[in-house]
Amino acid sequence: MHPIDSVNGWRESIQQDFFPLDLQVIRPDRFQVESATKVRAGSHMAQIRASEHVARMTDAACQRLAQPCIKVLWLHQGQAAYRQGSRKVAIEPGQWLLYEASRPYSLEMSDCAHFTVLFSHVSPNDAWLQRGLPGRLGPQPIEEAARLALDMINSALNQDLHLQSRTQMAFNLGLRALLDAALQDESPGVARQGGRRHLLEEAKACLLAHLTDSRLTSDELAKRLGVSRRALYKAFQADQETPQSFQLTQRLLRCREMLLSGQGAHLNLTHLAYEYGFADAAHFSRAYKRQFGESPSQAQRQARSTQA
Repeated sequence: MHPIDSVNGWRESIQQDFFPLDLQVIRPDRFQVESATKVRAGSHMAQIRASEHVARMTDAACQRLAQPCIKVLWLHQGQAAYRQGSRKVAIEPGQWLLYEASRPYSLEMSDCAHFTVLFSHVSPNDAWLQRGLPGRLGPQPIEEAARLALDMINSALNQDLHLQSRTQMAFNLGLRALLDAALQDESPGVARQGGRRHLLEEAKACLLAHLTDSRLTSDELAKRLGVSRRALYKAFQADQETPQSFQLTQRLLRCREMLLSGQGAHLNLTHLAYEYGFADAAHFSRAYKRQFGESPSQAQRQARSTQA
C-alpha cells in the first residue's frame, strides 16, 4: 500500500481510480491513509488503512453510473457502520458485507480502520442486486469461500501483472463463484443450486471468451458444455437472464469499453457492429442506446473530445 499525504489527494485518487465517492475526513489535522487500488476487467479493488472518515455515494454520483453496481467490504480492523435508506448495519472486524452501491449510501469508518473493498458492475437483473437490497443480507463472518475471495484480491493488489483479457475474465468469474458459494445457505437443495451455479459460471466464461463468435448460439453453447438447452436456460434463470441477454449485454459493454478507449475515436462503427455479432450498424446503435442512453456515435464523440 502507498501513503497519501493530503485529504484532497486521497479524495481525487479514490474518485479517479476506484469509485465516485464523496469522502469526509473527521479530523483532517490527524489525517493518515495508505491505499492500493487495481482494476481487473471491470472489477475495482482496493485495500485501505485510514483515519476516521465517512464515504458517501450521493444521488448525483448514482445518476452518472452507466449500470448498477455491487460492493463487497471485508473489515480487518476498526469499526464500520453502513447506512442505506432507513437501514443501519454495524460491521465488526472479521466480517464482510455485500450491498448495492448504485443507490445512495454512507459508510462510517472508525479511526485506524483497515478494510478491503471490491466493486463490480452488474446487469439490472443480477441476483446480487436482490441480495444487496436493504434488509436482505447482514454482515457475514470471513470464512472459507469469502476468505479465498479475499486472498485472490490481495494477490491481485500485491502483484503488478499485465493480464490478458481472458485471464481477467476468469479472475472475475472465480471471485463471483467464491462469493456465491459464501452466500449460499445450508439448506436442502443447495447441491442442486450449486450445480446450476457451476454450469452458469462455465456458460458465462465460454460466452465471454467468444464474444465475437456469431456462431455461438444457445444451442451451440449447450452442446459445447454437454448439457441440454433446458438445463442451460434453468441455470441462467438464477440471475433472471437468458444466454442471449447476457451475451448481448457483455458485447455492448465490450464495445463501450473500446469506444471510450484511446483508440475509440478512430473505430469504424459498422465494422465494430459486425465484429460483435450485430446484424448491421442500425441494430447495434439501437441496442447500444437502450443499454447506455446514448448512441455509439455520441460515445465516440466523447472519446474524441477527451483526446482533444
